[in-house]
This record gives sequence, C-alpha cells and structure tokens, in this order.
Amino acid sequence: MDENHVNGWPLRFDSEGHFRVLQLSDIQEVSHVRNDTMALIRAALDEARPDLVVLTGDQIKGYAMEFSLADGAARARTVVRKVCSPMIERNIPFVVTYGNHDRQCGVGNEEQEGWYRAIPGCVNELVASREPALYRSAGTLAVPVLSHGREDICLAVMMADSGAGTGVGGYEPFDPAVTSWITGCAHGLAERMGHQVPCILYQHIPPAQVYDCLCDAFGAERGVPGFRAHYRPGHTLVPIDDLRVSGELREPVCGSDTDTGEIAALAREGSTFAVYFGHDHKNTLVCRCGDIDLGYAPAAGFGSYGPGTSRAARLFTFDEQDPARYVTRLLTYAELVGPRTERPLTDWASERVPLTAEEAREAVRPALPALGAAAVAALALGVAKRQRKGR
Repeated sequence: MDENHVNGWPLRFDSEGHFRVLQLSDIQEVSHVRNDTMALIRAALDEARPDLVVLTGDQIKGYAMEFSLADGAARARTVVRKVCSPMIERNIPFVVTYGNHDRQCGVGNEEQEGWYRAIPGCVNELVASREPALYRSAGTLAVPVLSHGREDICLAVMMADSGAGTGVGGYEPFDPAVTSWITGCAHGLAERMGHQVPCILYQHIPPAQVYDCLCDAFGAERGVPGFRAHYRPGHTLVPIDDLRVSGELREPVCGSDTDTGEIAALAREGSTFAVYFGHDHKNTLVCRCGDIDLGYAPAAGFGSYGPGTSRAARLFTFDEQDPARYVTRLLTYAELVGPRTERPLTDWASERVPLTAEEAREAVRPALPALGAAAVAALALGVAKRQRKGR
C-alpha cells in the first residue's frame, strides 16, 4: 500500500484524483479452482491496479456435490482463500457481498463473513471494527473513500446482500429493511460531511427496473425472453436504444418476481448514481434508469456457465471532483490471457445451453410448426396405411 495507507483511513483518491474499483462477480468455483479463473483474476488485477476489489456474490458454487460431503465447510473455505489469494499477494483491499449460491454450500453468510474478515485486506472487517455505524450485517455495508490529503468522504461504495433463491425457481424479493438501511446510511453520511456523498451500490441479483430499460425485439432483432413474471410466450426483449449505455443482453434478466421499491427509494434519496450487479453470467448491459445507471458485470469464473473467453472483470475509475461521472470498461479473458481456455469444448457448450425454462421454450418455438406438420403427416400416413389394410 502507498503512503495513503500508512496513517488514517486506507481508502483514498490518489494524487491524480482517481480511485479505481475492480468488480469480480460469479466466480462460482469449487475447491479445485480452475486455472483459467485464477489467470483472469490475476491478469485483471495487474492490468487495473485497483484501489479496491468488490466481490459481488456467488464466489462459491454452493450447489456442487463436494459441498454436501462431510468436509464441505472446509472445502468452501478453501474456495474463499484461493479466490482472495491474488488480492493478498498484491496487497489490494477487497470487500465482499453474497449471492444466491454462496449459502448453498451449507454454511450461512454470517459464518462465511467470518472467513473473509480473517483474511488480510478484507474491508468488511475494517468497516465493522472502525466504522460500525456503516456496517449492517454480512455483505451489507458502506465503504467510505476519502479525498486525497483531506478527511472529506468523496465517495461511498455500498454493498448489499440481495438475497437468495426461493426454492421454487425464483429469487427472494430485495429486503425492504436493507433498502431502508442503505438510504439511511447515505443520509447519515450527508449529515456527517455537510454535503451529499455520491454513492455506488453493488449487489448480486439485478433489480426489476432492468426490465424498464428493455422493449420487444422487432423484426430480425435477436432478443432474450423474460423471466417468470416478465415472460410472454413468443416475445423476446432487447435494450431500448436511448437507455442503453454499453454492453449486451445475452440471457434473461433473472430477478425477483416482486419489486419491493429498492430503486425507487434510492432515486428519492438521491445519493446513488449507479447500481451494479452480476448473477446473469453472460450479460454485460449498462443502461440508464432515470438518474441511476444499472449495470452488469459478467462471470469472472470458469466454474459455471458463462460467455466463453468474454468472461471478465469490470473496472471503474472515479474522479474525485465528480465521482458520478465515472468511466467503466470490461477486462476480458480474451484480452488479458488469450483466445483459448484450457477446456474449450466445455466452455463452448456452457455458453450455448438454455439457462431458463423460458429460454428453452423460445429456443424450440421456431421448430414447432415443422414438428406439428410432421406429426400431422405421420398421422395421415398411419390412417392411409390402415385404410389400405382394410381394403
């Protein structure tokens, strides 16, 4: 760490007025972490030289068989240590929240939080011990970033645990109590500083408002179906051109069926300029919803499905004078490591498999008329054969 980390709070804008954050989402690994995953993480850290890494959930592939064995908890902790080792080696602080798969390893988020907080450089521990008012619970906290050379908070990096699966194919609604804490925390920071503190929020599951930034695909446009409550047979969705900032929509937006008002509350409070998430591994879309950017980071790990060598970390560069006018870009495996992974066939297949029931239905829909015609022809042929036999 540089001289800014010797005394006082360690997270500050540098002498050029910049602060860099690297988002890693959906690493989703087992204890034998793939070499490709570690290669991407290390290369992204070396390219970005971030001041802070944010882990936005599904670090652990909790549903994997190995975690149901007697030593499952030890295996899960091994994943955590391996995933964090590149940050430890480079002395880079990191902060963590959780996804729907992390707790599926059989260990709750609170216990996992203890694993992370014991690792050098974990900002969850730093905030809990030195700024307890900014720490709510495992994966939900606010990280202040100070100006260079002064004690003014110029930026707050918010982290929120966005919940888990419902057990029936959907996802939990975003907890209104977490929303209230986030907006209350932002208000408290404004009172403490005497001015509004710009906030960026990181969570795992996308908010429902991503759908407000989409429209029906038209003509030859290639869209993706909606998910559950947002699905309409025969309809696919594409980003609205005027709201799209960058990136692509390559799979359904899989969130809760219920909007509990998270984004509306953030908009009313007014401090939050962006919300970034993961969960849908192939999506890279960033869109503008009112005054708030909503954006994806794709999968950074090779332990589950993903966008081939377009798996990536997302880099943010914030300016001390106006953090809301940030710059973000993807650091892809193809760019940093190379055009080929160690398991190209596996990764090719995982990029193309339908991911939801709705996506599977739409994939077979073009073939239904032909299948129907074939069925009718087969039935007619059978009738004709029986008639010939009856003569």
